[in-house]
Amino acid sequence: MFQTREAQPPVQAKSSFTTPFSADIVLNNLTSAIAEYNVDNYMKCFTDTAVRPFEFIPSQETQANYASIFSRWDLEAERQYFVRLGTPSATPSLSLSVLNRVVNSDAVIYLMSYTLVFPHHRTDVPRLVQGNMQIYLGADSLRQWSIYRWQDFKTTRDSTWSYWKAIFSEN
Repeated sequence: MFQTREAQPPVQAKSSFTTPFSADIVLNNLTSAIAEYNVDNYMKCFTDTAVRPFEFIPSQETQANYASIFSRWDLEAERQYFVRLGTPSATPSLSLSVLNRVVNSDAVIYLMSYTLVFPHHRTDVPRLVQGNMQIYLGADSLRQWSIYRWQDFKTTRDSTWSYWKAIFSEN
């Protein structure tokens, strides 16, 4: 009547996260975190606000339409937007193309074009966004790199990443 059963294996999110000892690794981690829909790894790509503040600057069009949302944007808002995208129905993908890279003594600045496909479940929101982004990465005292400033730019008729952040932050 009473028998022990085999234990269920623990559920673990897939993780390709690599300790970011270079700025390029952060970009790989960001791409992997999105493809794996791993919220914790996504957030590890961003600065520790005890070390330096985080700043996100949306595309001009999105800023104009959602100013109240972005006036208070912080890392918790970043986390909430990503969580609210919801479990994708297929594998998301982020394609980045570096247009320019500037290396300073304490930062690396990338200007990149991006295409992000995320198969979310909202039918009223596009599943593809694209544009350009300028991200600033810095290293902490352990020489681990992270994003501390991100600016989004609209380049096509398509929606931008900023638009998704605004829409999915409003649940």
